[in-house]
Amino acid sequence: MDNKEKIFTFNSKGWIGNLGKKSSIVQQPKCEVCNREILEEIEYSKVELEIEKYNGEDMFSAYGLLIVSENLYIALRDSGIKGFAPIKVNKVKYKYGDVDTKTVPTLVYLAILAPAVRNIPIASDFTGICEGCNLYLNKYNKEKSKLIIRNSEEDAIHLQVFYDSYEGADIFNFADHGEIGVTQKFLDVIKDFNCPKNIVIPAEWI
Repeated sequence: MDNKEKIFTFNSKGWIGNLGKKSSIVQQPKCEVCNREILEEIEYSKVELEIEKYNGEDMFSAYGLLIVSENLYIALRDSGIKGFAPIKVNKVKYKYGDVDTKTVPTLVYLAILAPAVRNIPIASDFTGICEGCNLYLNKYNKEKSKLIIRNSEEDAIHLQVFYDSYEGADIFNFADHGEIGVTQKFLDVIKDFNCPKNIVIPAEWI
């Protein structure tokens, strides 16, 4: 009997604004051999969001960061969803907008924890394995690069993911893919909230 958790690539297309200047990115270590950035920390330690519009959504993204309403965060927490650290988002008004930030609920950035789960790349050409970090060496492919973030679920390639690199998180990064990974458990929680414009594609364990 296969008890492996069902997983998916997840790309939130919801948007209400951009990151502000006071957002702080976390410096990641680099491999001494291939100079590749290795995800060992959360991506941002501080998030400021310049809000341009808001229509009651519970989930959206900014520069790839997944942000949720406090109510959705509480539901994720209470459901035992693993793989992230909650960071409160500082809401600020976009200088050319007219949204009153007081009408926007408390927002939480789901800062995805390390380690990244390994996968077979679909958005580049494989050229070998680095002797330093043991990650794939990839060559840029203009056509394949369009697959790093998919805009449609139709006829989408299913990402192949190495099960032995998975540590049981319900939301996680991939080592060689731009979308995040989530489990069915994560999807079951968000289905009861206002989470429009998500691209969800099944992934496959190998």
